Amino acid sequence: MLTILVVDDEYLVRKGIRETISWENYGFTIIGEADNGKEGLQFAITHHPDIIITDIRMPFMDGLEFMAKLQEAGLNSRIIVLSGYGEFDYARTAIENGAVAYLLKPVENEKLIETITKVGEKVVNDRNTFEYYQRLQIELPAIKKQFLLDLINGDITGADDIQAKLRLLQLPLAVNDTNLMVVIKLDEFKIITQQFTAQTLENLRGMIFDSINQCLVIESKNSRGFIFEKNPGEWVFIAQPSCSGDPGAVLRENCKTFFTKLKAIDRPEVSNITFSIGISNVHSTITKIGRSYEEATVAANCKFLPGTNSVVAFGDNGVTDCHAEIKKAIAYIRAHYAENITAETAAKEFYISPSYLMHLFKAELGKTFNDSLIDYRIEMAKELLQDPSCRIYEVCQKVGYTDTKYFSQLFKKITGMSPKDYVKKIS
Repeated sequence: MLTILVVDDEYLVRKGIRETISWENYGFTIIGEADNGKEGLQFAITHHPDIIITDIRMPFMDGLEFMAKLQEAGLNSRIIVLSGYGEFDYARTAIENGAVAYLLKPVENEKLIETITKVGEKVVNDRNTFEYYQRLQIELPAIKKQFLLDLINGDITGADDIQAKLRLLQLPLAVNDTNLMVVIKLDEFKIITQQFTAQTLENLRGMIFDSINQCLVIESKNSRGFIFEKNPGEWVFIAQPSCSGDPGAVLRENCKTFFTKLKAIDRPEVSNITFSIGISNVHSTITKIGRSYEEATVAANCKFLPGTNSVVAFGDNGVTDCHAEIKKAIAYIRAHYAENITAETAAKEFYISPSYLMHLFKAELGKTFNDSLIDYRIEMAKELLQDPSCRIYEVCQKVGYTDTKYFSQLFKKITGMSPKDYVKKIS
């Protein structure tokens, strides 16, 4: 039921309103009454009545001041004014202070019921509208995501239809602006979901989203766009650059900033995670977003060195930004990881000094040659362990180790679990 507060200094008026009408039959209940504006204000602030019936002339605080104070307090109660004064100025001032009706005393019950019923209908309608928009705001992220998924999947193709929905959903994108897509994948997401609790995983995804948003969206002065989590552990950023030059190069630098930012977070759940990021070609219209997503996904899957963060633009195989010697060394690791190789043997192969090669690895990949070798061997071990017929000691030997205990220690250090536990997780 809707609630009513009666504020009038005449006891008989309050009693008549309260007792001569069966308010419950009309969907209302009187929750309180006061004989002056000061007491009525305190009651209203505490109980938030839907409707207030008030007199104009009262001691301590008259009805006009009472209404002004209600507005100052931010209350949205509907106010019906009862007064024995028929002057226009009173009615005008009452309306200016928020009154929705002005009735002259003595008022007949039928007229009061009719007025309050109309006001009550307005309260209900406004409340339903408010609740609808509240639900809409809660559901809006999901609606935006579904629209973008439909766009990527080719379910929406008309430029006018797309533009209308972009405007309706207030997405910072335009149909005919140049655009490209970035796909960010959290490596080994399936294993990560089994390592952490649901709450820890939710917090991790939140930290990742915030970091991507900060580095790729907020700090990007030369482009606008929108980011969303397409699948658990996979984020998509649709970028529309607003300047000339190579937007892909700018995005690659922003992605590297993202790696640095996330690495600086002192939390155990982010200490060993890596990402595969793919960047599409630039396209002239957002109607080609499906192709952009395919290109970015292909690029993200071209990780040139497993166990490391990677940023790959479509068509460059992930090594465009690397020094020539780094490319050769990575190819050397891939070809000879099962052998007893070191930075010295690799450097000798390319006729450069070991110290120079190690410097390049640290400067460009953020890790040593030996760390890169270990990461690659562990990645290969993960693939081998997916074969149920492959024993752990056999995997150890196939990835270049002779000591099973040492191999297991390295595996656990990098993955957070022993080879045996890893097999249980993926089985």
